[in-house]
Amino acid sequence: MAKRFLVSLDLGTNELQNAVIQNLPAASEPTGVKGRVYFDSTNDALKIYDGTAWQQVAFGTSAASTVTLTGDVTGTGNVSEGTITVSTTIAANSVELGTDTTGNYVVDVTGGTGVTVTHTPGEGSSPEVAIGQDVATTASPSFVDMTLTGDIAVNGGDITTTGTTASIFDANAETLSIGGDATTVTIGAASGTTTVGNSLIVTGDLTVNGTTTTLNTSELAVEDNTVVLNSNVTGSPVANAGIEVERGTETNVSILWNETSNLWSFTNDGTTYYNMVRKVSSDITGDSSTTSFAITHNLGTRDVTVEVYDAASPYDTVEVDIERTGTNSVTIKFASAPGIGTNYRAVIVG
Repeated sequence: MAKRFLVSLDLGTNELQNAVIQNLPAASEPTGVKGRVYFDSTNDALKIYDGTAWQQVAFGTSAASTVTLTGDVTGTGNVSEGTITVSTTIAANSVELGTDTTGNYVVDVTGGTGVTVTHTPGEGSSPEVAIGQDVATTASPSFVDMTLTGDIAVNGGDITTTGTTASIFDANAETLSIGGDATTVTIGAASGTTTVGNSLIVTGDLTVNGTTTTLNTSELAVEDNTVVLNSNVTGSPVANAGIEVERGTETNVSILWNETSNLWSFTNDGTTYYNMVRKVSSDITGDSSTTSFAITHNLGTRDVTVEVYDAASPYDTVEVDIERTGTNSVTIKFASAPGIGTNYRAVIVG
């Protein structure tokens, strides 16, 4: 086991004899501290950390012993006691071209279909290539037809057509994507009709800002369990809302929320509306002393029917005094207090 020193060792210029630098495989390279040294037993190399990375110290057969010159530079190079000496000559910067040269070179520049080349063949010539129209990045070139086998990128600006019909169609494509990183994608003009020829799937929200939404479909499936009507109402409500059924040659019927009466109503003839019946039930438990029981029903009207029945078999109706003490409550009175454990049930309909 190694003995750890937690302070620096100062040998006072004395020799460190018979010492061996720590041997570690490359896979176990130690934590780098500037100036730290270890021997890489995997690559047989002495390494020192320069504060950023481990650097190999050259020695023995690993030291540089030759210098190789390549390219257009000729000369000699040698290494002596760590000093590298290079003596070079750079080739002339001109080469005479002619029939005696080897390799590939251009004899002339000619234009293809729709392309013209203007120049005088010879050394120092500056050919000019023209295609009959300006194709600079700020120009608007015109072509009769264009076929692309790869992608087309429009870095700002529009793709427009002056024809009466424009199509984006690929008979081999299974998916056509229109969109990208933009926050808004607009399809269609301010007027006219935009038609989707097959099924349409919207993975985000769908907002319709038009006046009328018509669904010519034989089946409608809505996942949401609550459909909101009059969704644009923000202040005091004044408009009724409901569901109307189209009956062809017969008068339409509907279910309606009436804002005037604050009640749900319905019509079977399209003219006469009836309020929907609401029901509230409440238990009455005897204590041998109470004869009067107040029940809050919150139906908002005194036009209620109240019935009391025995909560035990045979569940028969019992007669009691009933007072409609308010639009949201009634009071049920017994001539004598029901005994402890005696239960009745009150049913209020209005």
